Amino acid sequence: MERCRDTPRTRNRTRMKLWPAVPISVLIAVISAATDAAEPLRADLESEFADSVRPFLQTYCHSCHDPKKTEAELDLSGFATAADVARRHQTWEVVLERLAANEMPPEDATKQPTGDQRRRVIEWIRAFRREEARRNAGDPGPVLARRLSNAEYNYTIRDLTGVDIRPAQEFPIDPANEAGFDNSGESLAMSPA
Repeated sequence: MERCRDTPRTRNRTRMKLWPAVPISVLIAVISAATDAAEPLRADLESEFADSVRPFLQTYCHSCHDPKKTEAELDLSGFATAADVARRHQTWEVVLERLAANEMPPEDATKQPTGDQRRRVIEWIRAFRREEARRNAGDPGPVLARRLSNAEYNYTIRDLTGVDIRPAQEFPIDPANEAGFDNSGESLAMSPA
């Protein structure tokens, strides 16, 4: 059996075989580092919620915003973890606005937070929103099935045939969504048949 000689030609072949592995290894290292860096931030936000935000809510907010007394139709008692905040982020946009404007707690409240307590909660909400935006970047959420509204269907038939026969007159009426539009995916249901 003959041994391979170590020549410049065999060394170049070896380098050529290893070359595709280098960019892949670098890419894996970068992705791993980014993922590892995000986890401690998430853990920090969780612990900050437990240490500062939840006690703030219990001390200054629950007297007016709990299941028994929901002023402004806002119940803040259901937020036990940061994951609860993520599920109802719209509520926290309102909380952020009111805290930043010094509107909450109101001036006549029996307890008022210090400026530092208020600042820490505001900073936490902003940091949490940035982290959630980063975590969900590129995720459009559920994509709803789309169908033509009755008016769009009539216009399409007219444009295709050149005849204005309005076949959608025989269809059920399109419901309007909360904003008053009749062509959004949320309000345009399709029959299962």
